Amino acid sequence: MKKLSNFLLLFFFTGIIPVFAQKSLVQFLEAGKQDAGTLINGYINPFLSTFGNNLNNGWYNTADPLKLGRFCITIGATASFVPSDKKNFTVDPADYSVISTSDNKPISTSTVFGENTSAGTIYVNSGNSKIPLALPKGLGISLSPLPIAQISLGLIKGTEVMVRILPTFNISDRKIGYWGVGLKHSIKQWIPVIKDAPFELSIIAAYTQANLELANGPFLSPESGVSNTTNADFSEQTIKFGSNAWNANLIISKKLSVLTVFGGFRFSHSKTNFDLTGNYPITVYDNFGIKTICNLTDPVSFNNSGNQFGLNAGFRLKFAFVAIVAEGTLVPGSYSSATAGLAFGFFK
Repeated sequence: MKKLSNFLLLFFFTGIIPVFAQKSLVQFLEAGKQDAGTLINGYINPFLSTFGNNLNNGWYNTADPLKLGRFCITIGATASFVPSDKKNFTVDPADYSVISTSDNKPISTSTVFGENTSAGTIYVNSGNSKIPLALPKGLGISLSPLPIAQISLGLIKGTEVMVRILPTFNISDRKIGYWGVGLKHSIKQWIPVIKDAPFELSIIAAYTQANLELANGPFLSPESGVSNTTNADFSEQTIKFGSNAWNANLIISKKLSVLTVFGGFRFSHSKTNFDLTGNYPITVYDNFGIKTICNLTDPVSFNNSGNQFGLNAGFRLKFAFVAIVAEGTLVPGSYSSATAGLAFGFFK
């Protein structure tokens, strides 16, 4: 179990460590609390959306609930795809207090999923000085992954309960943990007209909470040779994410020998918080151009929330006690997704 958990953690962090461990993200704090929060929000907002969206994926592979006492264990991965218009954001000096550009006009720069190329430079106005601040590159990828581990159990009256639990684990000062619960219920049995029809029809709902913490800092240290009278402890700098997500689905499925195909509609909601906690030293200039160190404590906190409505479809290919499962959700103009994995258990 420990090896499996470590594998899942490493798989999850593969897609985000190159971004959130780089000091260039925290360098936004040179712009001060207010402007830094706006810049960081623009840069990582697509990740907050995909993080929450992934939690709503992969909860089912058929509309047919398990019979009483039967169970299924599913292990796999899901990924949300990033639309092209979420790969860049605009830095407009008019929206900031101390930020300017070379010609003081808006510029377009990469989000976390943008191009992995030089993103240009903006300037922080400090005293009578203009401090250049390099904008971070993107990952140059169009998807955001998340592992899935779930157990499902059949109950009475065409009802199935689904549970996801990943206790908080630590790997190199990085933590992730999440839990979720879902219910599937056959509504076909309550509709006289279609009660005996050769397909299954169910409603499915699920809720998830997840937390992610990166604490392999300090991400930002005092500039060498600059007067530092803050006496602050900079060793506890931490990047935190917390998300809660829920989804509601109407699903129809048809079993054809060893193959089950399904499709339906999904409405989902997610909210993800982002926090920089701890003490962060930034260099500021006075009106005489003299540098000093200023301490920012717990400088950034914001959240992203959103709703999605999509069309969902997939299949389950069963061989005795093992099945290959895959599904996708199409959300035009937003975060579509795909999920694949293996299921083990006593199927219906």
